[in-house]
Amino acid sequence: MIEIIDEQNIAPPLDAKIRAMLCVCFPEWAEVFACRRVWHNTPPIFTVLLREDGEIAAHVAVVVRTITTTWNWRYNVASIQGVSVVPEKRGNRIGRELLDVTVNEIKRRGFFFAILFCKESLVPYYISLGWQLADDSMVMWNNRDLPIAMRSNCPMYKELTDVSLPEGPLDVHSPTL
Repeated sequence: MIEIIDEQNIAPPLDAKIRAMLCVCFPEWAEVFACRRVWHNTPPIFTVLLREDGEIAAHVAVVVRTITTTWNWRYNVASIQGVSVVPEKRGNRIGRELLDVTVNEIKRRGFFFAILFCKESLVPYYISLGWQLADDSMVMWNNRDLPIAMRSNCPMYKELTDVSLPEGPLDVHSPTL
């Protein structure tokens, strides 16, 4: 069953199960996920899970980020992270289903855009789901002095309304910067 869970409703035992699943799906980040689910110091606003037999089979988290344009226009965006399906469940369209549920929830919450960063090998997968590669540079910032070196280097976006993603370089950062 697919569930949408607001962050404040994720109790410590569920958090531990999610982190254990993320350690399996992202072994290069296992040291981080052993302690926390948060990437780049921003907790999710909600998480979408597929649980089967009490175990986490698939996961998507959504955080709020702000994109700032050259003209200093600012838009809050839904940033998707931690898209994962346990290895034994891959190839069954579970990821697509979770992403569809996630994007629908993002739209329902009133965001104009969703963004994600993925490995180059996953670009065709996301394109098949209606995502687009960002034409210009998109840089993630931890604070205004320190851009984050992204291990996954392909910024992608999805327009969720009739508002087009702004042209030109985009800075992605926490809403407080």
